[in-house]
Amino acid sequence: MYDYIANMDIQRTIPIILDRNDLVNNTVIEFNRYQHVISSVGFNHGNPLRALELHHAVYYQTPTALTSQMRCSAIRATASAYASAKSNKKPAKRPFVFHNPTALFLYSKDFSFRRDGSLSISTLKGRQKIGWKIPEPFRKDFDIARDTKNINSLRIAHGKAFLCITLEVPEPKGVVPVGIDLGVNNALVASVKEKTLFVSGKSLAIRNTKTRKLRSRLQSKLAGKKAQRRDTRSVRRALKRLSRKQHNRNKTFCRETAAQLCKWVPEHAVLVFEDLHFKPKSKKEHIRKGTRRRLNSWFFNLMIASVRNRAERDGLDLAFVNPAYTSQICSHCGLLGIRKGHKFTCPHCGCVAHADVNASHNIRLRFTVLRGSGPLSIGPEALPPGQGKPTDLSVGS
Repeated sequence: MYDYIANMDIQRTIPIILDRNDLVNNTVIEFNRYQHVISSVGFNHGNPLRALELHHAVYYQTPTALTSQMRCSAIRATASAYASAKSNKKPAKRPFVFHNPTALFLYSKDFSFRRDGSLSISTLKGRQKIGWKIPEPFRKDFDIARDTKNINSLRIAHGKAFLCITLEVPEPKGVVPVGIDLGVNNALVASVKEKTLFVSGKSLAIRNTKTRKLRSRLQSKLAGKKAQRRDTRSVRRALKRLSRKQHNRNKTFCRETAAQLCKWVPEHAVLVFEDLHFKPKSKKEHIRKGTRRRLNSWFFNLMIASVRNRAERDGLDLAFVNPAYTSQICSHCGLLGIRKGHKFTCPHCGCVAHADVNASHNIRLRFTVLRGSGPLSIGPEALPPGQGKPTDLSVGS
């Protein structure tokens, strides 16, 4: 069990595997049917009702076999769908249709874990005890949430169950900087003083290249069928399946890399990345096809999101620095060197190093210098009068 000191809370969703039970499946189907029925009432001719208003409008008027608590959950979930669409500036233009059967069970009210190892869950015919298990990588988090009674809800969707839990993690201190260089061939290179961590992305790139070539052949086949006005359903399904597999492959790789990184770094580390959010290139600017393809297939944002999620759980801090010349200057003398592929050579001090390792050291040193030259805060109180937001450093947790 973790030795937590602070009271910083984060929410995580972990999968659990339930034994097949027809009553639970029927409950999910009824939950979805009830949402379908009350959706038109919640739409209210383009002026969606709030949760309490929808409750008063349908609770007694619309019959259902759901329990009282689950009926309230379905009403809140329906009203929240319309509220989320409005907050995302995409208000509903017609009543929502909930295609995927999904049901929400609240902890201790609709389900609970029993001492005999079973799960007690509400169904259309009362409480039922069913078996369950959790994948081993999520066992530790689940035990912490269960001991501290920070389990929130159970959502069953697409026949799979997902448990929402709250973890208490320590506030990040961010003492030891770790420079991290992200790339295509070497997916991640992290350096802290004399230690270096390499994570190669070569095998993943090879698999993604095979997927890209297969997708290209399928797209050519799709274009031929369209020209002949033939059915294209099977080809479109194959393309969607390929895209889904590649996305899941990249996501799994990023999560595994993030876990490996957070286990490798020292205690109270701050993970320093390059701020690689550039302005979009002009369409008139010529970029070679191979370069454009490599940039479009690079999952930088997915890697950052995976590291951020893992770092929050492990109590680590994140920071970003200006990426200018981090791969071209020498980490020993600070002068411009020569980079050829993975080799970096400095003609001034004679330093020879791996280019990505040199870049990771520059990222770490740039953060260290900036941290020593001024406060970390990016708020107005940390800026001289008349200056705007600094561009060199942005710190997040």
